[in-house]
Amino acid sequence: MSSRRSERLVNLVIALLVTDRPLTRAELQATIVDYRGKSVAAFERIFERDKDELRNQGIDVRAVDIDSYFGHEVGYRIPRSDFELPAVQFSQAEADALGMAARVWRDKVLDESSASALTKLRAAGVEPDTEAGISTQVSSGPDQTGFPELWRATLSATPVRFGYRDAIERHVEPWRLVLRRGHWYLLGFDRDRRDARIFRLSRISSPVVEEGQPGSVSRPDPEVVQGHLSRLEPPPAEPVPALIAHHHGLRMPGPAVPAELPTDLPEGVGLPADFVAETVVFAGMDQLVTFLLQSGGRAVLVAPDRARQALAQRVVAIDARSWSHRRSPAAGRPESEGASPW
Repeated sequence: MSSRRSERLVNLVIALLVTDRPLTRAELQATIVDYRGKSVAAFERIFERDKDELRNQGIDVRAVDIDSYFGHEVGYRIPRSDFELPAVQFSQAEADALGMAARVWRDKVLDESSASALTKLRAAGVEPDTEAGISTQVSSGPDQTGFPELWRATLSATPVRFGYRDAIERHVEPWRLVLRRGHWYLLGFDRDRRDARIFRLSRISSPVVEEGQPGSVSRPDPEVVQGHLSRLEPPPAEPVPALIAHHHGLRMPGPAVPAELPTDLPEGVGLPADFVAETVVFAGMDQLVTFLLQSGGRAVLVAPDRARQALAQRVVAIDARSWSHRRSPAAGRPESEGASPW
């Protein structure tokens, strides 16, 4: 098949795919460059050959009757559902895992391949969450000593040895590599201590060396592994009920019920007309403090005192940081005196 005919067939397929209605022969002759300028007989002959060629290749070129002012005409189209490849069936968890893996190797030899994998996922309509479970920048750089070796050893079930915290060598049967709050950890069976142990990769102090045959590591059941990994999770936060005065349009992050302000507020302190008071149950102290800081002055913490102290400590810690856009000493510093007694 000549390159010119191949190009004409591709153009014909594109025209019949992108249209939202069947195209008549006259419209196709005006659309496809190679059909233009041909006599009616020559066009009919070429179009019939092209149509038969596409059908022989398994492309369903359908003829459809079209009602028009000039009687019935025949139009042509290619159903997209019959021509396109089936959708890539990745669950969101699978897409997130692929996205995370692409980030892990972005500084390694797989950088180009991982970028291509992300592009293909997005082209398939699946947006991977490359930040899933990651609170800090993740890489397999200096802070992740031995990551490639441990990754391979975990996949191949091969025992390893390495120095840990500049101490004696540890001999480990690797079970699982996990990421928690921006740090990689190895869970495995410590042969020296005869028990399961969790090792933070950034604390490995020597090269990781395989010592044993691939497949010689026996992993426990997933429930047992997950039980060991639960030690990496922070304890659940204690719910904190708090009395909040806030703008009536501000959405609360937890259950809220109307409340009365205490009677011992400083004299002259009151709510603006568009503020309301509610008792709100927060999932933890961190959520409470973060919500108040992000409210931009539209919410005020009235009680309890321990929450007010936590908020004050966070504000002091923020003020103590080095900010690149802070005022110069000559420009003066915002006064903290005379602030709201709330």
